[in-house]
Amino acid sequence: MEGDGVIDALESLAVGAVAVTTLSLAQAGVELTFAQWRVLMILADTPDGATVGEIAGRIGSAMSPASRLVARMRDHGMVQTRKDPQDHRATRVQLSDEGWAIRDRVLARRRELLSIAIAPLEPLEPAARAPLDRLAAALRSVG
Repeated sequence: MEGDGVIDALESLAVGAVAVTTLSLAQAGVELTFAQWRVLMILADTPDGATVGEIAGRIGSAMSPASRLVARMRDHGMVQTRKDPQDHRATRVQLSDEGWAIRDRVLARRRELLSIAIAPLEPLEPAARAPLDRLAAALRSVG
């Protein structure tokens, strides 16, 4: 198929991105699962926090495992939980100061590793930048 080359390139990018993130987590001295990292990133994008149900939907999990994941993160000081003021049956989750610090530390290391990876391509021409920006937006919309 014609799109196989593009899909192969995207697959390589996805594998590389996971590898860079995993290495960044390890080098930042943080013991996080990839699912916990994903929750930190989701919460960072939602200033008012997210419900456990919203988190479950974004990470592709059922409610019960997502609830246990959030509870473990709360027990480790990464997130804070409270009853949702609009729906008292729901739990709203926000990053704690520790959660923000972990996120910032890992992102800083990941950006260093990405800078090393892209250095041979620098300077990146504006014409090459636009498709990368569109691809990044499309991938963000997935999850």
